[in-house]
Amino acid sequence: MTQKLWGGRFEEDITPEVLDYTLTVDIDVRLIPHDLWQNIAHVLLLARQGIVPQDAARSIVATLAKLDQQHRDGALTLRAEYEDVHLNVEQMVIEELGLDVGGRMHTARSRNDQVSTDARMYLRDVLLEAIDANLDLIDRLTQLTDQDFRTVLPGYTHSQAAQPISVAFWRTAHASALLRDVRRLRDAFGRVNESPLGACALAGTSFPLDREATAQLLGFDRVLSHALDATSARDHMIEAAAAFALGSNNLSRMAEEIVMWSGHEYRLCEVGDAFTTGSSIMPQKKNPVVAELVRGRSGRATGVLVQLLTAVKGVTLGYSCDLQEDKPFLWQSIDSYLSTLRVVESQTRTLRFDPQRGEELCWDNFSTATELANHLVSAAGVSFRQSHHIVGKVVGQLISRQATLRDLELVSSMLADEGHPVAVDVLGELLAPLNAVNGYTSGGGTSTASVMDVAAELRTSSTAHRGWSRTRRDGLAAARAGTLRGADDVAGGAPIDKTLAAVLDELAHDHPGQEQS
Repeated sequence: MTQKLWGGRFEEDITPEVLDYTLTVDIDVRLIPHDLWQNIAHVLLLARQGIVPQDAARSIVATLAKLDQQHRDGALTLRAEYEDVHLNVEQMVIEELGLDVGGRMHTARSRNDQVSTDARMYLRDVLLEAIDANLDLIDRLTQLTDQDFRTVLPGYTHSQAAQPISVAFWRTAHASALLRDVRRLRDAFGRVNESPLGACALAGTSFPLDREATAQLLGFDRVLSHALDATSARDHMIEAAAAFALGSNNLSRMAEEIVMWSGHEYRLCEVGDAFTTGSSIMPQKKNPVVAELVRGRSGRATGVLVQLLTAVKGVTLGYSCDLQEDKPFLWQSIDSYLSTLRVVESQTRTLRFDPQRGEELCWDNFSTATELANHLVSAAGVSFRQSHHIVGKVVGQLISRQATLRDLELVSSMLADEGHPVAVDVLGELLAPLNAVNGYTSGGGTSTASVMDVAAELRTSSTAHRGWSRTRRDGLAAARAGTLRGADDVAGGAPIDKTLAAVLDELAHDHPGQEQS
């Protein structure tokens, strides 16, 4: 007969091969603190509701508190023979207290609601960490110097030089995209931070649980009210994976520009030596390997999103072990995304642009031709389509003569031939790339004033999001501390009803407020 905690109806144990195939202890390690916290809250409420004897609850929470301390000391190890974190912790409690006392801990609960609760508790911490890491990068990108405003480089469409921009404009463009990632992560947090605990296997229970109270002890904003949906749902994990994938793609796009622009053909920028490597055979090489890996690893996050969607799409409501495969995928995406955010922020500190090369490419690629067309509209009164045609013809003639817009006298002559003369000194002011950059004064444009306005908005938003993240962290820390403090008091003999009432009252007053779902 099997000795598994679930093994009452089985005549033989699973084979070592099956155990190895099905166990999740290596994946579950990062869930240990959340599982212990959840167990303590669950047992405290079981006792308050009269579901387990108070003496048994005192012994169980005291044992769980000891296990929590062991974990913080790095001394708690999961054993493979007990399959997952939940059975490991339960087995440790039973070994300490015996089956009659320790075996009461899992009353009115299933591993189905238990694992979903643990994963949500872990994932909300990750989301806050990702938000803060994005905000660090946004703050880095929006720390603009005078040189960032004075240094021009071509902006590209269709991978062809289009119009001149400043480094400051480029940096704030990427910061703007990252701020949307922050909002996505914050939205996901609201749907992750909902409690499935008490849903049990799929149908709830006949025991008189107080799901709202356990949710409060665990720092959740609300209860997932439908038991079957609560244990079946994985869309919150897919939503988080989608946010990680989109964020990784945004980082990849910036990395792609750095990889291209640091090459000899562009020579626009260079990253610090610490973020590059050399070649084993070619002594002259300086390879932007960090940016290349940022670009490459974005594929991991995209792959995880597809894996999760594929794994879940064929699973009917109710738990199936297919859903066990969500965590290995998502953990990989989490680790890759967080490490990428941190290394990109570090690399950005070392990023340098070449002002002379940027201006040279702007001239060589006719990047201010649009401003010349705009001048003909405003100064000569021609329609934009007419001016577009005139300037396009001039550019074609310049190319055929291996000249550029920098050849001002030639440009002036060609415009005169078209019946729209423009003085050389006017052209010199009009066509200078930095002047064109500062001429685009419309909201969100490249002018110094416009970029400064956008940068100020980004910094203000970053500060607000950072305040929200800090408040959420403080709320979760208060819930954990309150639960553990209540457990210590109860283990020491304090009345369970009065102790829990005090903790819940304190959390109700200090809770940061519910997110909108």
